[in-house]
Amino acid sequence: MRTGYFQMELTPAKIALLRTGQRPNDKVLRLLARFDVNAIHINVSATSHLDPDQFADCDLILFEAFDHITNENQAALNWIRMGSRAPLVMLTNGARPERTISGLMAGADAVISLTTSWDVIVAHCYALVRRWRLGQNAPARTFAGVPH
Repeated sequence: MRTGYFQMELTPAKIALLRTGQRPNDKVLRLLARFDVNAIHINVSATSHLDPDQFADCDLILFEAFDHITNENQAALNWIRMGSRAPLVMLTNGARPERTISGLMAGADAVISLTTSWDVIVAHCYALVRRWRLGQNAPARTFAGVPH
């Protein structure tokens, strides 16, 4: 089994990085470099600056939520979900059950600590994008006569 640098191909994926600070965290910037794609950076300090449609064509949304999930973060996630069903991954600075639960309840598809191996984070994100793309190309299904 090979260990070390693990390169996943996400190009030409569109990744959005949402942050609450003035600039992205350095660890997140290094992680983005592993994806080898250009990400759009959006400050979500106020949901009034968010346009849900700007996420409509994203393949992956990364959300910096290092300290805790605030009411503003939850509002931003709800706002984003109005315009996109793309996989949304919350990045935290530690793995605490309450943070994971609140992130998932707020609408994230995964909550991942930056203390996790970057290879694991990249592989997890790649799997989410792969499933997302497969779901977009799948024919519409009906269950009990109702489209799903």
